[in-house]
Amino acid sequence: MDGVVEIAWYLPSGKSTDHFTDCVAFCNLHGDCSTNTTQRKILTEMASVNVVLLPHLNKNDNNMVIVTDLFKSSTPLIVLVTDEEEDTVCELRKGKYRVALKSRSRSNISVVLRQLIKDCLSNWPVTFSLESMAKYTQIMLDEQNEDCQKAKTAAKEIPRLLEEETEDLVTVKQKYLPCQGELWHDWCQKNKDLRQLQSSNIEDGKSKKENEMKEIRRKQQEHSSSKLTVLFVQTLQSLSVSGKMYFLKWTEILLDDFTSAKLSAIHQEYNQTWAEVLALKRMHDTSLNTPIKHVKTGEIKAEQSKLEKISKNLKAASFGLEHILREMGQIYEASVSVKQPKKDGDLSYLPGLAAELMISGHPMELMDGDAAHIPLIWVSAVLDKLVKKLGDQRVFVLSVLGMQSSGKSTMLNAMFGLQYAVSAGRCTKGAFMQLVKVSEEMKKNVKFDYILVVDTEGLRALHLAGKDTIHHANELATFVVGLGNMTLINIYGENLTEIEDILQIVVQAFMRMKQVRLNPSCMFVHQNVTDIAATEKIMEERRHLQDKLDEMTKLAAKEEVYDAECFNDIIAFDIQRDVRYFSQLWEGSPPMAPPNPCYSENVQELKRSILSSAKTNGMKLSQFKMRVKDLWNAQILFSVSRM
Repeated sequence: MDGVVEIAWYLPSGKSTDHFTDCVAFCNLHGDCSTNTTQRKILTEMASVNVVLLPHLNKNDNNMVIVTDLFKSSTPLIVLVTDEEEDTVCELRKGKYRVALKSRSRSNISVVLRQLIKDCLSNWPVTFSLESMAKYTQIMLDEQNEDCQKAKTAAKEIPRLLEEETEDLVTVKQKYLPCQGELWHDWCQKNKDLRQLQSSNIEDGKSKKENEMKEIRRKQQEHSSSKLTVLFVQTLQSLSVSGKMYFLKWTEILLDDFTSAKLSAIHQEYNQTWAEVLALKRMHDTSLNTPIKHVKTGEIKAEQSKLEKISKNLKAASFGLEHILREMGQIYEASVSVKQPKKDGDLSYLPGLAAELMISGHPMELMDGDAAHIPLIWVSAVLDKLVKKLGDQRVFVLSVLGMQSSGKSTMLNAMFGLQYAVSAGRCTKGAFMQLVKVSEEMKKNVKFDYILVVDTEGLRALHLAGKDTIHHANELATFVVGLGNMTLINIYGENLTEIEDILQIVVQAFMRMKQVRLNPSCMFVHQNVTDIAATEKIMEERRHLQDKLDEMTKLAAKEEVYDAECFNDIIAFDIQRDVRYFSQLWEGSPPMAPPNPCYSENVQELKRSILSSAKTNGMKLSQFKMRVKDLWNAQILFSVSRM
């Protein structure tokens, strides 16, 4: 470790208990700074405050030369001397301190050092950027890689284009990604309507709907050549395999930067309007017997209408890499559906481009969360190209279901090294699939080449949702359960009563699979359990879960008109083996809470359990493609029959 520099960040939470009001980076040089000259020189030049730890101060010591140079510098300096016993902090000169440590307790040292650093930062507010480290030629940066630099330069063109030609973030998707907006949503609705024709002349009705759908595709094709999509696709084509991945990552980062400030302003407007609605409701409740009641009711409706508009703006302003990739799919679907010369030329290369990204480990959207629809033409074409490039490999399909913000994506990221979005406000929407290659060593124990991970949006709590949301949750659960060789059911918290609606959705989905002779397996992952070491408590939790699953099975059986008395009647399930309890991810409250090491251990144990349970050969990619198609078409018909 000698000569290694570690960096740790202090991130304030905005509370009165914060030690620092701004982000502070603490850099620790391991070893003797007198022998690690290059590291010392860079650190002392970049630092806002220099802290030196010495056994003693001796004029004959070689270290005194270094201390003297730092003392002459304008940067604040704190010298910690371990062998001296003075109780006072000695200020040698303004911004230069000497602190004796021998007679101090560790807690006292922490308090004194924090206060000195805080004073120095407030009196000498100097900041630094990690990017500025590039000026030191002795430091090799990953970003200096030629592919990375080329990709970064190309990615910068995307936000530059948006900034130059777009004043309002709300209209960005409408202007640059027109194929996935109203046109695509209309097409999805007509596709569902096509399955529920009830007119006296069904053939005429069918022909009319099909023509309307073709007209929508024609309009999509007319709008398919926006500057943004042309720039994005041409750049992807021109880059190497590693360059493509750098480009996608830079595009993701730069688009986040581009949208974050504008989205924050819309969020603030939403929160302010929501607060006003609540205040008006309280005023209305206290004045029910007064003449001003009708005035207040009118004001409430006006504010609620404003709130709804802001909510729509928030949805419209959500703009990321996934939306550009979605547009690629819609452009391709329109080009295939419209049998006429294409102004953009042959677009058959687009699925191959998407397949390359999947092989490189990038997630691909399987279900459009905004339209609640699967672009079957696009998904099928990408999977065909995947088969062509990889061969018809065997995949083990692992899908995940659970409530929103229950830690599904975080768990998958920890388990397989994926990078699904997990920050607040960036929850998964729809469903995404990602290939994870199985190592040669692991192939000795399993009979498949890849794990295909399907991450899904959260199933909303039904008592907080409307009928449409309930219907969508049922659709999503049925589809995802049918796809997977195994489904992980993610439960957050310890109160089963709060998630019983979700359990009913899941049980109903497994029951439907049993009816069509599909036999997926499942595991329940119970996250954020406070004391997983308490064996008796865990046994009690398992018993409650089994009782609740059996209860939900009876309810679902009535609705599905199916003969089942307990959960094991519809799926092979072992309450001891197939239920896992996880520690909470953080030890304390973020942002400064350290991650709980037990969480990673729990994830790895789950991963081993999944692989040891994967006795199946999985399915071939071509079979997966057919299952997606069959399940989705059946799902549409089933949804229509329930309407």
